[in-house]
Amino acid sequence: MDGASLSSSTRGSLQYRSNTNLDARKSDWVSLWFCNLLLYANGLQMSLYFTSMWPYLLKLDPNAQLPFFGIILSSFSFGQAIGSPIFGTWTQKSERFKVPISTGLVICATGNLFYALLPTIDWEPQWMMLVARVIVGVGAGNLSGLRAYTSACSTLEDRGRAVSLSIGSMVTGMLTGPILQTAFAFIGDGVRIFGTIDIDCYTSPAYFLAIFLLLMVAIVFVYFSENYAGIIDEKAEQCDVKIPDFDRLAAFTCIYLWFVIQTIAVNIESLCTVFTIAMYNWTSHESIIYNGYIETASCFISVSQYLVLGLTRVGKLDKRYHIIFGTIVFSIYYLVLLPWPFYTGKLDYDPNATDGACTYAWCQYVPRVPFIAYLFVYIVCFGIAFPYIGNSIGTLYSEILGPRQQGTMQGVFAFVGSVGRCFAPLATTAIFNASGYTWISVELLCFVLFGGFLCILFWKRLVPLKLISVSTVYKDA
Repeated sequence: MDGASLSSSTRGSLQYRSNTNLDARKSDWVSLWFCNLLLYANGLQMSLYFTSMWPYLLKLDPNAQLPFFGIILSSFSFGQAIGSPIFGTWTQKSERFKVPISTGLVICATGNLFYALLPTIDWEPQWMMLVARVIVGVGAGNLSGLRAYTSACSTLEDRGRAVSLSIGSMVTGMLTGPILQTAFAFIGDGVRIFGTIDIDCYTSPAYFLAIFLLLMVAIVFVYFSENYAGIIDEKAEQCDVKIPDFDRLAAFTCIYLWFVIQTIAVNIESLCTVFTIAMYNWTSHESIIYNGYIETASCFISVSQYLVLGLTRVGKLDKRYHIIFGTIVFSIYYLVLLPWPFYTGKLDYDPNATDGACTYAWCQYVPRVPFIAYLFVYIVCFGIAFPYIGNSIGTLYSEILGPRQQGTMQGVFAFVGSVGRCFAPLATTAIFNASGYTWISVELLCFVLFGGFLCILFWKRLVPLKLISVSTVYKDA
């Protein structure tokens, strides 16, 4: 037996050959595909309300201010930052998945129902919306449990594919959230039932999610199996391998890159409404519809790239090359959004406008980003870059950790991503309100370039964990 018998990162999956009967294990793909559905729903909750939340808040409270809206945007991720380590540790300590995952789904359903019922609560709508999003975020902390389940339920041979599909499912949910909101936007003002409950374009998505999540709770206990095909139990008598400590610097690099792309995603999603209103004089309703169309096109690009990664030889290339490629494309995105001197269009500054104009002081001197340029980078660059970085980071991170219980470390991974999604809206809405989009683009461009630098600096350490045979350990001793 070869003591260092893990495949290289270019193969995209861990393939350990030993006589520990690992090769006889099989991944439970029924459970894994259902887990992917739950990850899709988890991603959906992150972005579903981004294009409609500001108009919804103004409907509930016409005096609402943009800085507090930034706090509301970040509240989901604040809740998820609380829930992620809790659910991750819970699954690792209990070595069970059904109850923690189901608990998270119930909490999410409760938060979405509360969000839908905000028009019936005649008290501080801004704070009530914040509470609703925190509740949903705490429940969505079961993301760490779902990630750990993917690693535990897949064999070493299938690990790369399983993790890739799981990340693709969650990211697809994040990308299709605004699309689903666009579909509900056609409901318009809707109807009022029982005298107080509004079913309109703002509340119907929340009712839909609440019902869907409760249905998923029932299905969890039918389709989920407590399968540990991808975990080696070193305490077992027949185990002839030792799992060494993982490379913490390599893990940190993956965690930082995940933080960066989560920060980028929430910035793009949370600012798209106010950005397009200021840039192109769209009304609030138009921004929901048009940004939904743009997001749909971007989503199609992303899905096509996930298919390329999953079904062609491109997906078998070294994950580190994918990450570098993604950082280059994201850099192009933010370079295009900088206020270059050759952008000659002027914004329509109207400080007294209530909808469909640029009301900020910086509108007097910041140039308009050409609509064609914005359309290109949002659809093409964002659509391409996210799959290559997000997919590769998650897969590589799981491989770096190795075939061990990953609940706690996946909780850390999700926690740091949630921190990025939590604080980014607070900073960016304040910056956007004060000085526009320029410094936001510069800041995130620096984040991306530093991530690419780390990937190159620690290139030789960003590789899957190598297992050690017990016989080799005894020989060295």
